[in-house]
Amino acid sequence: MNLQTIRRWAPWLSLVVLFAIVTTLLSWWQFSRREERVEKINQVIENYESQPIELAEVSWVEVGNGLRADEWRPVKLVGNYLSEFAILVRNRPLSGSPGFLQLVPFRTLTGEVVAVERGWLPAGSDIKEPLSNPLPGSATTELIVRLRQSEADSGKQSVAGRLDSIDLVEYSALNPQLNLETRFYGRLSSETPAPDTAPIPQPKPSLDEGNHLSYALQWLLFGIMAFAAFFWAYRNDKRLRLEQQGVIPVRKQKRTQASDDAAFEDQSQ
Repeated sequence: MNLQTIRRWAPWLSLVVLFAIVTTLLSWWQFSRREERVEKINQVIENYESQPIELAEVSWVEVGNGLRADEWRPVKLVGNYLSEFAILVRNRPLSGSPGFLQLVPFRTLTGEVVAVERGWLPAGSDIKEPLSNPLPGSATTELIVRLRQSEADSGKQSVAGRLDSIDLVEYSALNPQLNLETRFYGRLSSETPAPDTAPIPQPKPSLDEGNHLSYALQWLLFGIMAFAAFFWAYRNDKRLRLEQQGVIPVRKQKRTQASDDAAFEDQSQ
């Protein structure tokens, strides 16, 4: 390979290498996202159907990637709802339908106050209010809830009587007298005695990994294809130059219907 050839093809090779680096980084990113998703799925599988524990047994230690050991674990709570402090979490669609989540504080017999997400409420015709909002009574109740992490602040403008996310710090600030637990809340699984009317229970979390693995492999394939295209272009250019110089015979083109038609038209003229 002479200096002229190197000068001609070096920029293209540099571009291909840069493209391959980018696709490799994107592939690693997709592999990383898949790993995080698999960890969350494994945690759901491990904790979701486990036996309920007492609130005092909750450790809430971090186990990596922002996950908590007790997330999705069922916990038994006995006490009373504080329905006067109930609030709705807006913009929570379910199966494509607009709606709200009902959030109600629950004070245990030992004095802890835990926010309980009781379920989903479909929106009314104007979408700003639920069709109905059945609140629980104040009688002593036994709950089984599954623990969830407090959500991040949505950053949106607050609306009176509404939350944009289950941000327990914000919820606690609205009702500082409650001394609300802000590390986690409980997603209702069952309550005894059962109420006559209640929000629609939330479905079990999806165990689908998503398309991260296929996307990661696609990005790797794009990088390989870029090198393959470069080497094909280089070898084809080299062959054409050698044919022009008479070093090698000119490659005969394969006959196709299009070439036969073109030849026939040339003869007819």
